[in-house]
Amino acid sequence: MSGAPLALTTGGVDRPRKVMTLGMALVVSSGTMLFGTLIAAYLRMRTAGGVWPPEGIVYDEYLGNMMVLTMLLSVLTMEWACHAHGRGLRNQAATALGVTLGLGLAFLNLLSYTAGLVEFDAASHPYGLVVTALCMLLGIAVGVGVGLVTLTLFRVAGRQLAFGTDHARTTAWYWYFTVGASVAVWYTVVVLK
Repeated sequence: MSGAPLALTTGGVDRPRKVMTLGMALVVSSGTMLFGTLIAAYLRMRTAGGVWPPEGIVYDEYLGNMMVLTMLLSVLTMEWACHAHGRGLRNQAATALGVTLGLGLAFLNLLSYTAGLVEFDAASHPYGLVVTALCMLLGIAVGVGVGLVTLTLFRVAGRQLAFGTDHARTTAWYWYFTVGASVAVWYTVVVLK
């Protein structure tokens, strides 16, 4: 008997592919259901009768429009990042991710500023409850997206992310989900009123 330790072999099984893709698909579908439920509650309360929105609520449509335009612009920069990463252009990918990060932070800043201007809170009336829940959920979703973009930026800039991996694309999928959610919330709250 030799002194070499005996060990079980791995059996030649590689790590399953597309685990991040499947996980992100589950996260995005869950988030879509959550936003859909809140928007459906808003629409149901809107058609239930009574004055909607309650008297005294004034909209600043300019701020809402700027928020949604900021998020729509970030779609271009995120797609630029994915395209550059797929072609092996690390500097361009890092720049595009940095611009996307800046747009996400600008959105969060504008959302926070707009939330500070409203004259109602969640306990004021059902309208306040649903609108506050939608805005808080949107802020949390975009905050998570900013975190994912930051992580991807650090991995691309630090040369830790191999070309052809699905990390950048799954980050983009989540970011597109937040853009879609911001458009849906904007349309529900600002356009439909």
